[in-house]
Amino acid sequence: MTTGADDKPGAAGRTYTPAGRDPARERRRLAHLDRLGVLDTSPEPGFDRIVNIVADICQAPIVLVSLIDHDRQWFKARRGLDVSETPRDWAFCDHALARASVLEVPDAAQDPRFAGNPLVVGPPFIRFYAGAPIRLGDGIALGTLCVIDPVPRPAGLDDHQTRMLEAHAALVAERLQLMAANDHLRDQMDLAVRVQTRLVDMAAAPGQAVQELAHELRTPLCSTMGYAALIAADDRLPRESRSWAGSIEEAGRWMLGLVNRLLARPAADDGRAPELTDLREPLAAALRLVHGLSLDAGVLLEDRSAADPVMVRADAATIQQVAVNLLANAIKYTPAGGMVRLDIESRAGRVGFTVLDTGPGVAPERLGDGGNAILGHGAEPAVGGGSSGMGLDIARRLVEGQGGRIEIGNRSGLMGLVVTVWLRPAAS
Repeated sequence: MTTGADDKPGAAGRTYTPAGRDPARERRRLAHLDRLGVLDTSPEPGFDRIVNIVADICQAPIVLVSLIDHDRQWFKARRGLDVSETPRDWAFCDHALARASVLEVPDAAQDPRFAGNPLVVGPPFIRFYAGAPIRLGDGIALGTLCVIDPVPRPAGLDDHQTRMLEAHAALVAERLQLMAANDHLRDQMDLAVRVQTRLVDMAAAPGQAVQELAHELRTPLCSTMGYAALIAADDRLPRESRSWAGSIEEAGRWMLGLVNRLLARPAADDGRAPELTDLREPLAAALRLVHGLSLDAGVLLEDRSAADPVMVRADAATIQQVAVNLLANAIKYTPAGGMVRLDIESRAGRVGFTVLDTGPGVAPERLGDGGNAILGHGAEPAVGGGSSGMGLDIARRLVEGQGGRIEIGNRSGLMGLVVTVWLRPAAS
């Protein structure tokens, strides 16, 4: 029992009770928060919209998305309150974590758990409180979506308001999990770029160095894939969340394949033996892998696939690797609100695909004939904006290993870069 007299004026002789905590659930809950990486992040429109909608539905001057950390409650979104966090011992929301449904406090000044609470005897002078737990798929509550009023409400929320508060708390949980999925996918893509660079640099490395690289990469990849598979298989989670988890697992499988391919072929071999491949399939897989990157960057990702099979003589995994490299590079250098497009090309007996963007492009003097100047000089800094070309040089080596060719140019009369990958037609 904590005395409120030392915390705020006017609390003499009154007490409040911090919530009890189950150690095992606490460890799981804090682990979830750490995995989500949401604490102390910037405000986001999606969460702000939720608190505004709930404020209107519940006619509440204060609405919070409150996440309970080890010793504080931190507000991911807030309306009607200036502070971004308060001590956990003061948190009404801490009492709601173990509840199966909404915790309502009609008049906090008359409730022995809260009467002496600093948030009751001082600003914001809480009288009415209602908090719906924000639960993940395993039932662990991270915090609450709560409404607060400085005026008591003896009747509490009506049935409609209670249902809406619970429904929007579930939406908060979904958004948190989707954010985490997107962050994991972005990390996977960043790792993929590093893997590709290391693979190219180590093409002539001794076998022991290759073994060490494989061991270094396999452990985090397998861990990520295993966790993603658990999320994707959890029927209690929203379909969209499970779909994102599936994308993470797919990205992990792809990168693990890069490592395994390095181990399975001679170091001097720049590519796998060309085979008959429907170009649409590896390109579709590449688009799925970079979809999260485009959402995070605010870039529109357009797919102009062919309706019928487009057969080429090339390794599908290598095509996917090249397409991911080019798409990720285009997204990285395209400003928010811009566009990255993937087209399948088939004309004049040639077959391939094009990645174009609305970014800054490359200074003409750096391009040369068909982009030959920038290809092979990836370590040079960019001139006039755009990529350094490191990713393009990796892509060139992979494509040439398949008997193909890359051409690079700025969009005619428009901002942006065009990268075309020509591959061997099926008939060759």
